Amino acid sequence: MTTSLVRQVLPRPRPRPRAATADVHGITAPGFASVRHSFERACGEAGPPGSQGAALAVVQDGELVVDLWHGTADPVTGARWTGDTLEPLLTGSHGILATAVLLLADMGALELDRPVADYWPEFAVRGKGAVTLRDVLTFTARLPGMAAELDQRDIENPRTMAALLELHSLEEDPRAGGVLHGPWTAGWIAAEVIRRVDGRDLDLFFLEEIAGPLGLDVHFGLVPDQLPQAARISYDADFRACFAALDSGADDGGAGLFGRVWNNPSPFPAESGVWSESRRRYAIIPSLGAYASARGLARLQGVLAADAVRAPGEEPLLLSRRTLDRARSFWVEGLDPLLGGISAYGEGGLQLVDECLHPAVRSGAFGHQGPGGIAYQAWPRVRAGAAWVRSRLTAGLNARVLDEVAGAVARALRTA
Repeated sequence: MTTSLVRQVLPRPRPRPRAATADVHGITAPGFASVRHSFERACGEAGPPGSQGAALAVVQDGELVVDLWHGTADPVTGARWTGDTLEPLLTGSHGILATAVLLLADMGALELDRPVADYWPEFAVRGKGAVTLRDVLTFTARLPGMAAELDQRDIENPRTMAALLELHSLEEDPRAGGVLHGPWTAGWIAAEVIRRVDGRDLDLFFLEEIAGPLGLDVHFGLVPDQLPQAARISYDADFRACFAALDSGADDGGAGLFGRVWNNPSPFPAESGVWSESRRRYAIIPSLGAYASARGLARLQGVLAADAVRAPGEEPLLLSRRTLDRARSFWVEGLDPLLGGISAYGEGGLQLVDECLHPAVRSGAFGHQGPGGIAYQAWPRVRAGAAWVRSRLTAGLNARVLDEVAGAVARALRTA
């Protein structure tokens, strides 16, 4: 079985089509016209369609109510964005990785509050024996970066990285004592635990247990016949300025904490084409290497949102109510000392969503914010999932489109 088979079972959109305008294609259900306008505006502000593309999808009660796309998936080949375009989620992959770990916990194969070394004995050396899976998934493990000097090819071999982490010590810099997001290490640790517990590598486990059964176009790494559907990422002029120290390091000429975490190697190298090389697309990079169509990502969030509010004892589509209650229960919140920005995580490593806008929709929500505007959220109160992806990464959170989606859902609730 290959991941190409997954697309054959994807459910087809049901909402009534609307005429495409402003190079925006796809469908919106009644009541979501404002979402389409917001999407068109965001795409127009991002630049000409020949240089970038984007997609937005919303699933509510299992129905695809928004499925929009725009622009160019690959400016080099000229391939247009379609509803099947696969976007590399980069650091937005963490929520997908956490979902895989939570499924194993739901199966009874592991426990998040047990030490990683219970499943991977070699991990215990050099003071790491007490580090738990929960610490890893919530970025509180004091293992945000690597001391060994790595290059862009090294990080494409998860087993080699796991072996290096066995020899690693806990970070001594006091800034690592809180919530410190590391772009690489949590993924390598979680993927090795999955392999030790289940016997399958992350990509095969996710395909056979989650993506395949649910018909989701979400993958860790790609296979050759999927390459034409993959978007090519690029950077807005101001994007890498958000990571001003990526090239030189913020301390000790790049040898300090910032250098170890964000420049060893950089997840956003000066040449963005690294992420579009076939070798890189085939690689399994657990914390940054998930690929998804917007509709596949929204469907996954919709499944999680529905499972989170099922009646006790009701059969879930993916995760039990008990597991999701714990996974999205507040665990830790902190200001990242290197990049700034406050993040909050539930017990299962799911990033909790700020509900200040539209709390009737977002209360109890979770998801993940990726780089440059990529974002996805699960809204249990309204049994909905939403995903916004784009190929050109820009500075800032760029959450306005999902804010508008939440607003449209809130208005629908008031008029129902």
